[in-house]
Amino acid sequence: MTTPPGWYPDPGQMPQLPPQERWWDGSTWTGHTRPAVGVPPMPSSPPGGGAGRGPLIAGIVGGVVLIAAVVVAAVLFLAPGDDSGNDKPEAGSKSSQPAPEDAPGGQDDGTPSEPPSQDGEVVPSPELGVGVPVPEGWEQPRPDSPFISSEKEYACPKPQSVRCVRGGANLLPVSSGWEGEAELKEATELQVAKNAKQSYDKKAYGGITSHKVTESGKVTVAGRPGYRIRWRINNKVGPDAYVESVVFRSPHLPEEILTLWSSVDVAEGAPPTSDLDDMREGMVKTELGEGGTGSDGESV
Repeated sequence: MTTPPGWYPDPGQMPQLPPQERWWDGSTWTGHTRPAVGVPPMPSSPPGGGAGRGPLIAGIVGGVVLIAAVVVAAVLFLAPGDDSGNDKPEAGSKSSQPAPEDAPGGQDDGTPSEPPSQDGEVVPSPELGVGVPVPEGWEQPRPDSPFISSEKEYACPKPQSVRCVRGGANLLPVSSGWEGEAELKEATELQVAKNAKQSYDKKAYGGITSHKVTESGKVTVAGRPGYRIRWRINNKVGPDAYVESVVFRSPHLPEEILTLWSSVDVAEGAPPTSDLDDMREGMVKTELGEGGTGSDGESV
């Protein structure tokens, strides 16, 4: 099922806050929100479950299409539908359908759409105040989303009518409440599991049969303390992969934490794992956009 871009009820809506809508760009939830006005019913399968689609799936049928996400929150064994309450969305894809005038970055919100980032540039996330570098051979598919992916595509294992990409990365906020260094590690363990589960969705890759930690430890990201964990996963169908999550303190609000999900296939023509290091080490503090708090986007 394909869910077109548009405003939908915010899947991360806090009960104590007024109803709001979040912009679904056809492949992932963005950080753009607005007060709910005439909220339309959610599609039978909510677009993208929690944080958005996994970095590695970029469906292209005619344009680039989303293979609907299943539920809330997600990535490695987390994304919509995880036992820990973090379900993973299915392999998603970028939609080629033009956004309506009231879409974020369109005429109504006064935010000009910027051209996709080129190699060597940094993709900023105004809502989070952090920028992610774009390695050579990668691109920013949509100017209104911090998601970046490798340029090389291939037929997804299932269904082959959908296109997948060899690598992907996404910057996301994390639910607050993680305070000490030990908790940063625990948060990263959850995030890497979410990343793997969402990026290599069972419906597209047959399910992850095993994983092992290949690298882990404390890191500094954008001048702030963090922790990172990298897994090598084995998929039942299709290529195996390296999946990494790094969790770090926001450079703007110390009480907030952010996460970078990144992953690459283990396959000929896939980006090298050094690209994951380059993105993590090259993240920089950027200007925090109006209304940005470090937790404006979908928490995972």
